[in-house]
Parts: sequence; C-alpha cells; structure tokens
Amino acid sequence: MPIMVWVLLRHLHPTRPLALWCGGGLVLVAGMILHGVRTPALGLAGHFAAQLLVLTSWALQLAALRLEDQRPPKLPRLLLACVLGIGLLAFAQLQFGSHGRRALDHLVLAGFALALALAAARLTRHGHSRSARLLVVLYALMTLGLLVRFARRALALPMGPAVQPDALFVAVIAFLLVAAIATNVAYLGLALDRARRVEQRQRSALQALHEQELGREATARGREMVAGERARTTQLLAHEVRQPLHNAAVSLQRALATLGQTDDPDAAKRAIGQAQDVIRTVGATLDNTVAATTLLSGPGRTRTVDADLPLLLELCLGDLPPEAQRRVQIDYRADARSAQLEPTLVRLALRNLLANATLYSPPETPVVLRVLDSDDPLALVIEVADRGPGIAVEQRELVFEAGVRGEQPTVPGHGLGLHVVRRVAQLHGGRIDYEPNAPQGSLLRLTLPQGEAG
Repeated sequence: MPIMVWVLLRHLHPTRPLALWCGGGLVLVAGMILHGVRTPALGLAGHFAAQLLVLTSWALQLAALRLEDQRPPKLPRLLLACVLGIGLLAFAQLQFGSHGRRALDHLVLAGFALALALAAARLTRHGHSRSARLLVVLYALMTLGLLVRFARRALALPMGPAVQPDALFVAVIAFLLVAAIATNVAYLGLALDRARRVEQRQRSALQALHEQELGREATARGREMVAGERARTTQLLAHEVRQPLHNAAVSLQRALATLGQTDDPDAAKRAIGQAQDVIRTVGATLDNTVAATTLLSGPGRTRTVDADLPLLLELCLGDLPPEAQRRVQIDYRADARSAQLEPTLVRLALRNLLANATLYSPPETPVVLRVLDSDDPLALVIEVADRGPGIAVEQRELVFEAGVRGEQPTVPGHGLGLHVVRRVAQLHGGRIDYEPNAPQGSLLRLTLPQGEAG
C-alpha cells in the first residue's frame, strides 16, 4: 500500500512529506512481519526490535503530518522518543517482568497513536479536509483500543488462555491491520485535497495576473487616448484660433484708425463691435475645446451644487452677442428656483445650445429657452427651440459627435458645441435629445436628473 501511494502521488505532492509517510508505511510492514515470524531464539530482542520498527514508522508518519500542517517535522526528537520508549519497555521488563512490560507496550503505542490523532486534528482545523477527519477517527480508535488493552493488563484482568489469544487481542490486531490500510487511503485523499487547493490557488493567481494585465492594457489605451486628444486639441487650437485672432487684431487696428481719422462715434463703435464679436468667437472656441479635452474627459458623474436657476440663465444670456440676446425668449415654467447641477458646465452647454439656435435660424426669428420640471423621473428639463431648417434624419445621431457640423457651411464653428452639451448631460447622469420643432425648426431637450445630489 505505501508503494502504491508513492506511485500515485510522486508527481502531485511535495516529496519530503510523501517520502516520510510512505517510508513509515514500509517500516510498519517490516515491524508487523517481524512480530509475526518472531522465533523463541530471538526472544526479547526480537520483540523490542519489532516494537522499535512500529514506533519508528509512526514517528515518520507523524513527521509527515507535521509537514502537511506547515510545521517543522522535528524528526530527530520523534526518533529519540522511539528509543526512549523501547528503553522504558526494557526497564519495565527488568522491574515488573513480562506482565508489566506487555502492559506498557500498549501504553507506549497508545501515546504515539494519540499524537498522530492530534496532528490529524490540527490538519482538520486548518485544511478543512474530510480525509484528515478520517485520520483523526482511525487514530483515535487505535488509541482507545490500545488503552483498553493497557487497562486490562495493568489491572491483571483475565486475558484468555495462554495459547489461544483473547478476543480483544484479535480484534485490536485485526483493527490495526485494517487501519494501516485505511490510513494510507486517507493520506492519499489528504494529498489530493491539497493538490486541488494548490491548483485553485494557481488558477486564482493566474486570474489575478490576467486582470492586472487587462488593467494595464486599459490604462495604456487610456493614456494613448489622452495623448491623442491632446494632440488633436493642439492642432485644433493652432488651426482654428490663429485666423480669428488675426481678424480680431485687424478689427482693432481698423477701430483705432477710424478713431484717428473721423469724429463719427458710430463708425468707431461698429469697428470695435466687430473686434468684440471676433474675440467672443475665439473665447467660445477656446472654452469648448478645453472643456471637451479636460473637464469632460473624466469618467463618472461630476460634483453638483444647489445652483440659482434665474441667475444661471441671466449669465448664459450675457455670454451671447447683443443681437442674439434680443432674440432669446425665456419661458420659465418650473416651480423650483434652484437645481442640483455644476453651474460652469451647464452654463457652457446652454451657451452652445443658444448659440447654435441663433446661428442656424433666420435673424428675425425668436429662440425659445424653456425651463420645465419633470416628476417621473425627477429632473430639470431645459429646452431650446428655434425656427431654423432643422436637422436631417440621417444627421440627428451624428450631430452630437465631435467634429460633426450642420449642413450650412457658411455658419462658423468647429463641430464641438453639441458634443460638449452631450458630455455635460452625461456627467450629470442625464441626456440630450433632439426632435423637430413644429411647424419648422429644431428642439433640443437637456434633461438633468435631480434624484441624487452630486
């Protein structure tokens, strides 16, 4: 049986505890054989040699169980205990004769069996193995049977005829033989349980490494996206802002020249107004570009505060040119005077919606800014409606992507306005929707949930 255990486990289990266990099994077999073939010529020497082999086998297996429990085997101490046990038996033979020595034989064996049971019990607590529990039961029964034999010897109870062994002796010997086989089976199960645990730990470690690798890849992709976005932003700023700045400088030069050449304040005012319009366009371009690449590039929802809605609307109107301000009609239908939002981002989004509405609709038509409550779901709804040409059906989803512009090439812009609006909505956990504005024009609806404060 020990040889079979070695063959089955030698590639699955650590060598040192396996060698100790199987070596102990072989030594036990040698001790049992010596007990069986002992001749009168060998006498007490043969008996002590057989007992020493049995004790040594259990010492080796006890060292193996200690290694299974991640403890030092302490094999020299265990072997010394075997020698001391045999010395104790020799002393008992001299002091008390064969009767006392036989009683002590069972007590010494019971001590080693109890140590094995306790070692298996520790494995049961730490490893939660059924096979370890089986070892506890087997060694506990060995201990009990040997203690009963010791008690009967010590109390000088009848042990049966001198030639015919008593029934208890036969039962103990038979149980020891069966237990020797069963303990090897239990150890085999114990080793397989450990192999399964090691395999599970290795799988968990591989899974953790795989997840770490995925995380590193995601981080690298994120860095590449940020780097790409920065590069695109730099190119956009270099390309789109250079010409408006030049136009603003030219307009200011014209205004200065007009002031030097004429006393007409209206002409100077027009020149300065043109320069202000160009500068305002540059400012809007910078705001949208920076917002699209910094404030709006982070994941999750933004932090919100309790913002004053009438004041926010007033600031949004102040961001528009005077001619655009005159066209905006505010239709305030909400009961609330404040809402949970991020004022800077919402102001930027509303400015983009109003700027688009005034640019893409005829100059004489009004633009309606409507503020509504929503109860299901609880939200603030802001609508911007114009009477322009509207958006073609095939463009209605694409128009919120960065760089996508409307179908009027004469209208200035860079395709960032509605993209910024959508990101502002997403950062608030909301959405931006388009629908036609009957009978003509566009209606853009910005929904900002109010169920949770940021």
